[in-house]
Amino acid sequence: MVNGKTNVLFVTHADKKGGAEQSLIHLINYLDTSRYRIYLLCPAGASYLPEIRTEYEHFPLRLNSIKEKFGFGYWETVLRIKAFVKQKRIEIVHANGWRAPWYVAPLKYLAKCKLVWHHRDYTHLRMFNYVLPRFFDRVICISNFVADSLRGGNKTIIYNGIDPESTSAPKTRSFMEDDTLVIGTFGRIVEWKRYDLVIEAVKKMADDKRYNWKLLIVGDASVDGSDNYYEDLVSKVAKYGLEENVVFYGYSNKPIDVMQTCDLTINFSLNEPFGRVIIESLLAQTPVIVSNSGGAPEIVRETRGGIIVKDGDVNALYLAIRRIYERAENHEELALRGYVSVMKEFNMKAIARKVESTYGLLTERGLSPEAAGVRG
Repeated sequence: MVNGKTNVLFVTHADKKGGAEQSLIHLINYLDTSRYRIYLLCPAGASYLPEIRTEYEHFPLRLNSIKEKFGFGYWETVLRIKAFVKQKRIEIVHANGWRAPWYVAPLKYLAKCKLVWHHRDYTHLRMFNYVLPRFFDRVICISNFVADSLRGGNKTIIYNGIDPESTSAPKTRSFMEDDTLVIGTFGRIVEWKRYDLVIEAVKKMADDKRYNWKLLIVGDASVDGSDNYYEDLVSKVAKYGLEENVVFYGYSNKPIDVMQTCDLTINFSLNEPFGRVIIESLLAQTPVIVSNSGGAPEIVRETRGGIIVKDGDVNALYLAIRRIYERAENHEELALRGYVSVMKEFNMKAIARKVESTYGLLTERGLSPEAAGVRG
């Protein structure tokens, strides 16, 4: 502790903002700066840096792929991190995502600091699930689904949170105000997001002579390079003659604004670790339909702001969409219930306090996990 504050170094590899980086930005913005001095290791010129509202010191460093740099380049980077930790008297190093922990893990033997890994992904790889957690004092998992994949007793479940200040405007659209159901899907265009199944489901709407709907596919393939999958989706829409109904919106840096123009959003991903777009949709007062896969159904059960359908079942998804379309579900009740719950249970102010409690337990200066609402 320096001048009454704990020095915390956040480490992330990305230079573009995805869900993991958005969650990290929210955490940094809501951390109590009267108790913590914040440092951030990420690439120089990372696109999301202007979104950080709080005071912090940037340590510009690129974490290259382990496969490419495992050897001299890897250890050179690790030693640079070690030197920074020693120079700034860092007490907690908080690795974010899936690449950063590989660079932070060696500090267990190289530096006198506590190590936290914010695990935001799901994988079957034994190195992630069995080996890597052993190097960390605490692993924060973003859902029970993610936590269940790890071995060891050093896990804490803390959901991602929404920034209550990210939208203050009322919802911009009343339900089917122009007699059209506007559906949104949000996120990177990659195969495991299963946008192809969403297209198959809305095709069933057209097959049943229901045409008053529009599907916005909001996202692109720039992060993962899934251009072939994107092209397959475009071809499928053309094959089905749905070009007027399905809109490839592209990337949006303000997805919540787009969600506010939707009547419904869908997350039909396979093994989604959490589903940030789900809580953002509920913040926008837009109900959701999710596949019973991964961490997504945890959110809907917690908030009761949407519908859970059988995993991968196109017909079940179609029937859920049709229930909304035909007003068989109380849309207003779903929207209000989801919004109120997400503002209470997923509010970033409360989430940050849970992370701070985890820090405090490591440095013996924090609340009990029960007092902070942390699930071990």
